[in-house]
Amino acid sequence: MKQLPEFLEEINQLMCDGNLDLASKQLRTRIKSEPDNCLLRKMLGDLLYLQGQVKEAITIFEKIIRKNPKFTAALYGLGIAYYRAGNLLLAIEQFEKIIAINPSLAMAFYWLGISYRHLGEEEKSIAAYRKLIELSPDSEIANYHLAGVYMFKKNYREAAKYLSQLAKISSENAEVFYRLGLCYHNLELYEEAVQNYKKALELNPDNSRCREMLDLIIHVDEP
Repeated sequence: MKQLPEFLEEINQLMCDGNLDLASKQLRTRIKSEPDNCLLRKMLGDLLYLQGQVKEAITIFEKIIRKNPKFTAALYGLGIAYYRAGNLLLAIEQFEKIIAINPSLAMAFYWLGISYRHLGEEEKSIAAYRKLIELSPDSEIANYHLAGVYMFKKNYREAAKYLSQLAKISSENAEVFYRLGLCYHNLELYEEAVQNYKKALELNPDNSRCREMLDLIIHVDEP
């Protein structure tokens, strides 16, 4: 039998090559001889998730957690699998467990934020995204999603703050400038709105929504 590091390298190569079925088969075989190896089981759970076998992945992650409740990588995999299965409350439970164990794991706050958002709990979603930004100020997904929550709440001033930060980080993202234009438009800051609409169109000339919003401002005084 190959040594574990060599075996794991082989599995990783199979995954990189897209040969997930063979990787899964080899992992199952190895687990039979090492049934208590949580790392191998975690890798199998990840593979099954990637293959769309979410229910079986959940079963494997749950077994790992029963054996090792503080295995944060398995909790993370379980949380994402629950999220994909639509079990948002169970997903939240896993991400909160991760944060309790290690509050510096930034992506747990991302998944916590998006889970709360889908439950309609905007304030809890905002709190999670803000914590993610504390840990990772240049996180594009945190700034984008936090701005999205504020836009949903029609708090365009706060949304513009995070979109402006995102525009510095992701200066080639047309959608960011379009959304920033919408915020300024709703705040009746028309000069800033026009500037951002034009930037969005420069980056993506096919954005018909943006062109329509720009025309609304430019031709506002026309009969």
